[in-house]
Amino acid sequence: MSVERVPVLIVGAGYAGLSAATLLAWRGVPCRLVERRPSTSRLPKAHGINRRSMEVLRVVPGLEDALFAASRTGANESTLIIAESVTSPPIETLVTKTSLDATPVSPSKICTAGQDRVEPVLLRFARANGADVRFSTTLERFSQRDDGVEAILRDEASGQETKVLADYIVAADGAGGTIRDMGGVKMEGPGVLADTISVLFEADLDAILPGGGFALYYLRNPAFSGAFVTCDEPNHGQINIEYDSTRDQASDFDEERCEELVRQSLGVPDLAVKILDIRPWQMAALLADRMSFGRVFLAGDCAHITPPVGGLGGQTAIQDAADLAWKLALVVKGEAAPALLDSYAIERRPVARIAIARSIANYVERLLPDRQDIRIREDEYGLLETSMGYRYRSDAIIADEFDDGACVEDPLRPSGAPGTRLPHVWLRRGEETISSHDLIGRDFMLFTGPDGGDWIEAARRIALRSKAPLGVCRLGFDVDDPEGLFLPRLRISPEGALLVRPDGYIVWRSRGGNPDPLATLEASFARVRGFDTRQSSGSHAAAFADAS
Repeated sequence: MSVERVPVLIVGAGYAGLSAATLLAWRGVPCRLVERRPSTSRLPKAHGINRRSMEVLRVVPGLEDALFAASRTGANESTLIIAESVTSPPIETLVTKTSLDATPVSPSKICTAGQDRVEPVLLRFARANGADVRFSTTLERFSQRDDGVEAILRDEASGQETKVLADYIVAADGAGGTIRDMGGVKMEGPGVLADTISVLFEADLDAILPGGGFALYYLRNPAFSGAFVTCDEPNHGQINIEYDSTRDQASDFDEERCEELVRQSLGVPDLAVKILDIRPWQMAALLADRMSFGRVFLAGDCAHITPPVGGLGGQTAIQDAADLAWKLALVVKGEAAPALLDSYAIERRPVARIAIARSIANYVERLLPDRQDIRIREDEYGLLETSMGYRYRSDAIIADEFDDGACVEDPLRPSGAPGTRLPHVWLRRGEETISSHDLIGRDFMLFTGPDGGDWIEAARRIALRSKAPLGVCRLGFDVDDPEGLFLPRLRISPEGALLVRPDGYIVWRSRGGNPDPLATLEASFARVRGFDTRQSSGSHAAAFADAS
């Protein structure tokens, strides 16, 4: 048996695994991704990438444009409606093509591409950046050691086994994956909410939906509840119909019955329909009791199963991968302490919890308003707050002295507090208009006001001494703020400073100046990279006092 070495082994080529491979490879970390299937998904199982997911992916040059190019419809061209059928009068219109302008919130737009289009794009960029991706390859078993993980991989075509020694494993093997079971991880939560049949079909949809664009209908039909969604292939659509498993079995849904369900969903009794795929599945809501064990990190459906009403499941998977990628990259390169990785589960599990609660709320509000009993109201927040306003708390974030403990904030009213996402503000760099998010992505970034020169000098000295990536941006020097919004949204003075990590989250803030900026920033920069600063000198400890 041959023995090979790789810093990170990724198992599973869905949204989480492919995003992790792409972002790790782009950060210069060698990784191998293995997938038991022979290819990426050939079915449009999930639809759409939201703004926050596009933000974490757009750091890879060309990826944002490639994702939009893969979609049949343009950015933000979406219609979401509740109705009995596609052709019946709307019960409620949730989204129109003109209601998705979110430029005050994000520089990114919603991409409506289906999973069958997104995964090949991610695969292409993962390989182009150096990731080793192998399909028809199964993880047979693995064991953890003090210095890494030993995994046995099996090539399904040849039967040949290979031993791979890795520093870490990213478990992205999906809802039915086995890695979490090997680690004794338990899934908790409401469990199965509905048995569902998914039907992919071809019909003359142009005659039914003349407006074009991406369309999603939540169907409160007298005969069933479910959903209809357009696909990227012309005249291809998908319905998901719930059924009572005490009366019907999945095998009862043959082509003839599914053709009739398509006609009922569209409200066109004589429509010619070609069935392309019939697939049973269960809508469920479950969360892992742990998202890591030892050197293994769970991401995507392996860690949390989210009802697909609102699209938060796939987004949480992509964002899990983004969080892991920058942390693993720093640790593998020796630019952060391994303790930084402890923050992954601490930060991401609460995000998954509120995503599940919001998705259940969407399910009830849009499809089954009489099922209020299944809602998890203590974890419910608005869709915008859940998708873009979630907050992080961990030892790798230095909270303000007064922290209100809120799980989310309104992205339209940002606080600039540590643990929140950097507010999006349009800035000027020379003749170019850019977003504040265009200044982040690969490295930590220190932002200061126009009178924050001492912080800038301190950051440059620290970057040289620590050998860790730390960029600087001084308002009024490196960029201009024509509308005067940036400092007020960060809630710092012209002498203040703000440290933002590669994923765009604020980790430390000094509202004003400081008598010892070098010691304060050096201690802060060490802590947010997982280094133990408890034995630091008194001047270093000052970093954790209120700098306002």
